[in-house]
Amino acid sequence: MVYTQNSTTIWNFNIAMNQFREGNVQPYGRNFKPSTLGLPSYLDAKAGDLALLPLMNVSGYSQISPGGLPTWTRTRQTTVKLELTKIMGRHTLRTAFDNRNMFRTGGGGGNTSGNFTFSDSYTRRNDDGFTPSSNLGLGWASFILGTPNGLSIATNDNFAMHNPYYGWFVQDGWRITDRLTINLGLRMEYELGPTERYNRMIGGFDPNATLPIAAAAQAAYARNPIPELPASQFIVKGGNRYVGADGASRRWFQNQLMVLPRIGAAYRLGNNTVIRGGYGIFFDTLNVMNFGPDQFGFSRTTSTVATTDFGVNWNFPANANPSNGRSPLNDPFPVRADGSRFDVPTRDGLGSSARSGRGFGFTDFNQPHARQQRWRIGVQQKVGPGMVLDVAYAGAYSDRISIGQRQDFLPEQYWANGNVRNDAIANSLNANVPNPFFIGNFDRSQFSPQLWADMNTQGFFTANIIRRNQLLRQFPHMNNLTNNTTPESYTKSHELQINLEKRFAKGLNFNFGYTGMTLREADFFLYEWDRTPTERASNDGRPHRIVGTMIYELPFGKGKWLMGGAGRAMNMVVGGWQVAATYEFQPGPLLDWGNAFYYGSDVNNVAKVDNRSFERWFNTADFERVQARGPNAFHRRVFPTRIDGLRRDMTNVWNANLSKSIKMTEKWAMQLRLDALNVANRSQMDSPNTDPFSTNFGRITAQTSATNRWIQVQARITF
Repeated sequence: MVYTQNSTTIWNFNIAMNQFREGNVQPYGRNFKPSTLGLPSYLDAKAGDLALLPLMNVSGYSQISPGGLPTWTRTRQTTVKLELTKIMGRHTLRTAFDNRNMFRTGGGGGNTSGNFTFSDSYTRRNDDGFTPSSNLGLGWASFILGTPNGLSIATNDNFAMHNPYYGWFVQDGWRITDRLTINLGLRMEYELGPTERYNRMIGGFDPNATLPIAAAAQAAYARNPIPELPASQFIVKGGNRYVGADGASRRWFQNQLMVLPRIGAAYRLGNNTVIRGGYGIFFDTLNVMNFGPDQFGFSRTTSTVATTDFGVNWNFPANANPSNGRSPLNDPFPVRADGSRFDVPTRDGLGSSARSGRGFGFTDFNQPHARQQRWRIGVQQKVGPGMVLDVAYAGAYSDRISIGQRQDFLPEQYWANGNVRNDAIANSLNANVPNPFFIGNFDRSQFSPQLWADMNTQGFFTANIIRRNQLLRQFPHMNNLTNNTTPESYTKSHELQINLEKRFAKGLNFNFGYTGMTLREADFFLYEWDRTPTERASNDGRPHRIVGTMIYELPFGKGKWLMGGAGRAMNMVVGGWQVAATYEFQPGPLLDWGNAFYYGSDVNNVAKVDNRSFERWFNTADFERVQARGPNAFHRRVFPTRIDGLRRDMTNVWNANLSKSIKMTEKWAMQLRLDALNVANRSQMDSPNTDPFSTNFGRITAQTSATNRWIQVQARITF
């Protein structure tokens, strides 16, 4: 809604909502429920409104069912914006308030009605499997007998997430003189961290959390310490957080107030020259439209172990026991000793120990919004009739960018170095030692029943041995701990931008553009113990890029300077022709390398090769080519990830088209068009092999998915 209050004041009010739903439709499978196939009715009750045809997986055959119940994800955004424009002499003032609410719902679904797998486990001749057998027949036999070797059913929770955003800005367009205009602006944004309606998600990692396993594990280590680490330095602490529990915030990550100043200026120097420049700060948004929650603990699968002795004894009651000639499908999830039939999700019942012994990639509560500073100054010059040349310098610096960083790193002093393989270090760090986290070291009474039962399902706690390197890591009780949102990454770029444009006149229009760029980024950790990332040349840009476009209407036919007096019939033949072309050139991306032993004096020599070809894209000399002498595990990187100047095949493509417009009547017209994509039929080659232990090392053996010459003809009638 726009309201003009007077000649200098305009109000603009907007309200909008959009919603997007993503998922699969399975109308046929939803027409069935477990009891339809003769399965017990308690599976119908378990599935409720989420019932569908149970999954039947017979080895050697296609799955009998469309799959698990589709999980629909819905994202919705509502916006309300009020804007005021006020003209005051040479000032044009604008200010606005903006409120957005982002919603995301989903979850649930999955294997709600049972998943049953049939193979040759109980129908083959020998239990050891040494006698060759075919799943095609024996898997089907298991299905006919109703003796599945895998039985499971899921209980999956759903989620409803929300986070609001508030923005405000004021801007002044100040026409100081007829030649000079300055724009000053200030924007402020306040974005709140996401919440889940019932706190059904993990919120991050607390490095100082006290765990129930800590004292006993440290005492067990003290009884059998390894030489590299004194018992006093073996510390067990740190665990996950559940939002809204134990004093933690309900928000997945923190709220943030962002200040975004902007300034721009334009100055007309004479009648044919304009100078423009500007600077601004921008922030990224972090909202639920882009990602969902970590709901570990709020979903759980129940599995029935059919037998532990190859069918001598079965874990089913009499009415579902194959020993009695009955199928386990009569009661696939029998009532257990504690009276339960299905495993209930632990929700947040495992507390800060939920991820102990497991891998955990988390979102840091304190993560900031990524920030970018951009600046540009340029000169636009009229250089001829209808031609404009634009030359500019542009730069940008982006920081606070999220990057994954391993937290349970193995410290630097334990890693091998140099260009000689060190098997002793690898063997020592991978050697088995007594496991201080072995469940036999703990007192059951010190744990909740839920946590004790969960620990008994994890090999990390049930094994009495552990790899030596695990005990030497930070947070030794975490089995790969990664902060996915460490705000340590940054990028910086500098660009020369040149653009020459001939505006459409006398049937001709063309545009030529060149960009020269240097782009550096700190986007990876050279070593897992590094706390700051390593800077390198980025593959998100290219040092040079040339693009060109051209359209030319051929000067034949009515109204043109050749055959302009042609009659209607002749004009339909010679008039209305147009040719167009585009051109694109840029170098390929830098090659990425794994770790390797290189014995040359200068690694840059790898990029130097005479008569480069697909058979020898780079200099393969001076590499260790025998795998048994290459880097072993726990050998720090001794070869760079990228080598300046060593790139994949370039992009060098011409496209063209020829078209003709035929005016048939006043209302009807036809266009005929011939397009030729990649006119030169140039093949875009893929990366060369960079594995020194491969026989194809240094060779390019495949193309990319880029299109070779493609010719298409089309006709279109308009009326």
